[in-house]
Amino acid sequence: MRKLVWLCAVVLLALPLPTGAQERGVTSEEVVIGTSMPLSGPAAYWGAVGRGMEAYARYLNDQGGVHGRRLRVVVRDDGYLPPRAAANVRELVERVGVFAIVGLIGTANAFAVRDYIVRNEVVWISPTADATMWYGFRDKKYLFVTYPSYVEEAKILVDYAAKQLGVKTVAVFYQNDLYGQKGLLGAKQGAVRARVRIAAQVPYEVTQTDVSSEAVKLRESRADAVLLYATPRHGALIVREMAKIGYSPKLLASFTLGDPIMFALAGEAWNGVISTGFFPLPGTGDSRVDEALAILTRVDPALRTNPFNALAGWAFLEPFVEGLRRAGRDLTKERFVSAMESIRNWDGQVIRGVTFGPDRRQGTNRLFLTRAEGGRYTRLSDWLSYPTGF
Repeated sequence: MRKLVWLCAVVLLALPLPTGAQERGVTSEEVVIGTSMPLSGPAAYWGAVGRGMEAYARYLNDQGGVHGRRLRVVVRDDGYLPPRAAANVRELVERVGVFAIVGLIGTANAFAVRDYIVRNEVVWISPTADATMWYGFRDKKYLFVTYPSYVEEAKILVDYAAKQLGVKTVAVFYQNDLYGQKGLLGAKQGAVRARVRIAAQVPYEVTQTDVSSEAVKLRESRADAVLLYATPRHGALIVREMAKIGYSPKLLASFTLGDPIMFALAGEAWNGVISTGFFPLPGTGDSRVDEALAILTRVDPALRTNPFNALAGWAFLEPFVEGLRRAGRDLTKERFVSAMESIRNWDGQVIRGVTFGPDRRQGTNRLFLTRAEGGRYTRLSDWLSYPTGF
């Protein structure tokens, strides 16, 4: 009997293990990816990012996946609330068993789950949070970021307002959490550099449904320009309220408000807004981005109302897919990390100019300026680079 058991053990040890069986979220047929998004609540318009990721994965799967594996994207709704984001990530890691987290919207939400993800050595691609939250942070082995810095973006916007629009004073309307506070910090730093004055700092809470008193405070500041770091809903509300009370400053906004959905939400009040972009805009002569948007809206026609946010979903997932391709069929976390670190000046179909390395996890560090007019965004500048921080 002992001899039979010994022989069985030898045979079992001699059998090859299923490829990727040792890795959470990887089977011979699929790779499981998770994310947490505001599919409901005050930031629900950003939920199109998650739906864009799903549509891109469906397209890839229809082409055969990556090395014969399908991508399964599991999206959980957090309502833009950090406690729900934390619960979602725990479920994705411990119950769903994801190989990676891709995206995860909100600087406050990302901060709430950061230590848990790092402690559990989960691959994390492009958390959609201010990039400066990673400056000086240790244990970034499994982290790869292609999301811009709100601090650096605000500096760029204030500099443009001063030099190109002749602005002398700026007011900041910002969400009272890490997202808005990072934008405010950048505006303050940019104001010093551009020699303009911050005339008012007007916060709002994400649960607010009325910002009329905030609009009055902005008008009372008499600022030449107002910089917006808000959800699409609150960004639209404040520009409409300012227009209603006859206050018409120059308007500047984070790229987070750069989707054409803003014209539907804010109407004509959104005309003239100066913003930024971190990937080429569709409809401006870049055929590859136009093709990507056509694919996404063919897979999910509902994405036509939020086209730029949908493309952002593609942009966040795209570097992960490139890492899978470079890692090969024998997928492990260590092989994946090495593959990501080999990316140099890489252009995807949507995201462009990505570089990682053993000592670099900030994959992109540039933006360009845009102007909103008549339901469209036009490009105002070439790429504007800022220092790499990690």
